[in-house]
Amino acid sequence: MTTDRIRASFAPATKTQRLVVGAFFTGLLLLGLWLVRDYGVSVDEGQSRMNGMVSLKYLGDRYFPEFIRTHGEFAAYAGLPLPQYYDRDYGVVFELPVTWLEQALGLTSWRDIFQLRHLCTFLVCLAGVGAVYRLARRRFSDWRLGLLAALLLVLSPRLFADSFYNDKDAVFMGLFAVATNTAVAFVARPTWRRMGWHALACALTIDVRIMGVVLPLATLALLGLQAGRGAYRGQRVAAPAAAYLPLLAGLVVALWPYLWAAPWVNFAQAFANMAKFRWNSDVLYAGRLIPAVALPWHYAPVWIAITTPVLYLVGWAVGAAAILRRLGYRRWQLYAGDEWQDLLFLGLTVAPVAAVVLLHSVIYDGWRQLYFVYPSLLLVALRGLVAVARWRPAAPRWQRAWQPLCYGVLGASLLTTAVQMVTMHPLQNTYFNLLPGRHLEERYELDYWVLSYRQGLEWIARHDDRAHVKVAAQMPTVLESNRRMLSDYDQDRLEVVTDGQQADYYLTTYRWHPYPYTEYPQEVAALRAGGQRVLSIFRVRW
Repeated sequence: MTTDRIRASFAPATKTQRLVVGAFFTGLLLLGLWLVRDYGVSVDEGQSRMNGMVSLKYLGDRYFPEFIRTHGEFAAYAGLPLPQYYDRDYGVVFELPVTWLEQALGLTSWRDIFQLRHLCTFLVCLAGVGAVYRLARRRFSDWRLGLLAALLLVLSPRLFADSFYNDKDAVFMGLFAVATNTAVAFVARPTWRRMGWHALACALTIDVRIMGVVLPLATLALLGLQAGRGAYRGQRVAAPAAAYLPLLAGLVVALWPYLWAAPWVNFAQAFANMAKFRWNSDVLYAGRLIPAVALPWHYAPVWIAITTPVLYLVGWAVGAAAILRRLGYRRWQLYAGDEWQDLLFLGLTVAPVAAVVLLHSVIYDGWRQLYFVYPSLLLVALRGLVAVARWRPAAPRWQRAWQPLCYGVLGASLLTTAVQMVTMHPLQNTYFNLLPGRHLEERYELDYWVLSYRQGLEWIARHDDRAHVKVAAQMPTVLESNRRMLSDYDQDRLEVVTDGQQADYYLTTYRWHPYPYTEYPQEVAALRAGGQRVLSIFRVRW
């Protein structure tokens, strides 16, 4: 990036820019605060909270024993020492402060605890939206395109829903976007300050998901390439560049208690465990139940294709072609100006997906473990949309109408997606685009998070006024978590039982059971989202 372009992209904001950008992010924050109470408890959240509590107790026992003694809930974790804990290799840089905050605030209600967790998850994802805005603004030297990139991320149905309860993949995506923003700033001008911020952002990202190591590797590669073509003449970059890895390593260890006892050994073990994750259940894919350890190579690319708004996919294809065409024109040399950022965004989109395909990595629940590539995917898509809008047709009669037509298609697509998100709320996590066709519940996982349990319980509470009602589900533990999100009155009336035949109602999202329930023939209600059946409620006893 040239000095002039840097100055142009981060020139003092005009009054209009400050008002519009401030209104956008203030509105998004208020929207999140309004919606945060609407989502249920997902299948992973209880375990994630336990990971945080185990690590927090580990720290408290060593450094703050009085805190542990005066907060009685830690007694339940006495038999779970961190060095022997099953999920000890999970990064807890998000879970630790959230569980500490819950304890410090003295929250005891399950409903309050998980609404706090949902709020914290949303705030991290909001930071990711801000990072995407800054990345696009810097790349295109236009704050309006920065806002468009942020809007594309917000109007991504699955990611929007996950930004409230997915404390693993969505938090990782948000932090990865923040770290990508600091990477671009650091590579553009490698100062000590930028190096420090980038090392911290990368450490936070790695300490959520170890896959974050791809970003420091990309940073070092770009620094070497930029230095090799003479981009840093007259700048003192050797010292901050050399200090980057030692500072990053120190921060990764400092923020991850599991690593303290044996940093290198435990880090290597965590990396090996994540590369071949310990999950051997089945997933529903293209109408078949397939073991997660034996998925076809196209599993992740297909899931990305059928759950991303079509316009974004088209933009990405055009953007990727434009980037590669430009690279070929330069004879595959790293080109100057702002465009080296395009290579970073394209690489961060393609390389992780390719690695999953080539290494036969265990992934499941769609492509949620790859959500971190999505901000880069959108930035490449924006590159394509900009290229299409700037193209000039040969026919004179089309030249004047071309840009208005492009803006109209973009506006119609965004409006359509926004309407779908509103009508599907709060189950935007089950969104599919038009590509996979109909009868999706028979071919793909829908509510694998089983968030719809909460809506199912609320339906039963509204339609059955008896003083005692027994309910059962495929996942009784998660059903119990969602029962505890109801009002105190309904919590007292509804009881979760494990035997479906002894329940009054049985709830199912059809996970691992895509065929009809012959044992429960009386379906009294079905919850639909996007035209697909997400949850069925069966009446078992009258």
